[in-house]
Amino acid sequence: MGTKLITADLPSHHFKPRIYDVGAWTPHLHFAFDLVAVLKPRVLVELGVDRGESYFTFCQSAAENKTGTQCFGVDTWRGDQHAGGYDETTFAQVSTYNRVNYDAFSTLIRARFDAALENFEPESVDLLHIDGLHTEHAVRHDFDSWLPRVRPGGVILLHDVDVRGRDFGAWKVWATLQEQGRSWTFHDGPGLAVWQKPPRQELPGFLEQLLEPPNEWNSALAQYYRERAGEMQRRITEHWRDGTIRQTPFAQQTTIQAFYSKDGAHREEDSVLGRSRHEEWNEIRMELPPGGGASPLRIDFVSPLTIIEVSSIVLTKAGIDYLSIADKAGFDSIILKGDAERLPDPTVLRLKITGIDPQLFLPVVDLPSGEEPLVLQMRLHVSKTASDARWERSPGRDSGSA
Repeated sequence: MGTKLITADLPSHHFKPRIYDVGAWTPHLHFAFDLVAVLKPRVLVELGVDRGESYFTFCQSAAENKTGTQCFGVDTWRGDQHAGGYDETTFAQVSTYNRVNYDAFSTLIRARFDAALENFEPESVDLLHIDGLHTEHAVRHDFDSWLPRVRPGGVILLHDVDVRGRDFGAWKVWATLQEQGRSWTFHDGPGLAVWQKPPRQELPGFLEQLLEPPNEWNSALAQYYRERAGEMQRRITEHWRDGTIRQTPFAQQTTIQAFYSKDGAHREEDSVLGRSRHEEWNEIRMELPPGGGASPLRIDFVSPLTIIEVSSIVLTKAGIDYLSIADKAGFDSIILKGDAERLPDPTVLRLKITGIDPQLFLPVVDLPSGEEPLVLQMRLHVSKTASDARWERSPGRDSGSA
């Protein structure tokens, strides 16, 4: 079988994702679509749904390819130390979307992963996706707990296997699993691992070639999906250029990323996440590590083409306020860089978000040592804006960004 032939008839050639760019799964959506279309699992379980980027792609494939799959998405929809904490907005949006589009065969289980085990018989799951808390202990526990529920020859996916910062440990679990069964790793984005539960059984279509030892076929498949991911990124960039990013699922909530630092450098692995709903004032609380440092804190908003108003920012440790900003003088002390413009306002920090990387640098704060965590609290309001030609620019940092 030629390498061109193996990719020529993949179902994803005609795939148009409905949910994308709301998480870290965008590079793998075409593979997810093909996996369900070809494997035709009777029972599919996802552990860690969040906003549904991967889960609803599985559901979309099951519906469009008429696979007869029963899909189950398990999550608390409360967040964790890696996804960040969030309110009821996420679950409300996900449950509504599921009810409207996939209610006939998709069930959302709002529970901890261990509690959801009782819903499934041993060896009843054909396809399991593990994407919850990503510490080594959590991933290993989820894998060991759910493995008996997966049928022999079934397929397990592990996400984020290439991420080694922020206490992620899926890569450590994956290093041992590769010695125990047939596997393949997609190294796009944060990495996706594909593993077949022993004993070896022949898989349908392209999946058999994918899990064979390295060869021209699985290399061709990896390249095919890499190209599809590139097309998706170009599509997302176009959404930024024409302003339609405001109508995509990505724009339904604002993600807040707080970078802590002792040396003035800001690294992805030294950050925590939060999330805010739109069109109303929200109180955001983000807990940072005890030794994180605020030299300075940097706050990024992933909030396409919106207006953000901040009425207060407070940093506390052991119940003591070490930074409190709630007036114009305090807001003027914040340094603004990247894709944002400061709008005049006498009472709040009012920002126009013009791209994908706005950055706020708070004043440097000297903090005492101690085991108590830092707590960052913000009160903010995010609103969508009307179409404006000034918004129409490519995502990325402008000349003033760090």
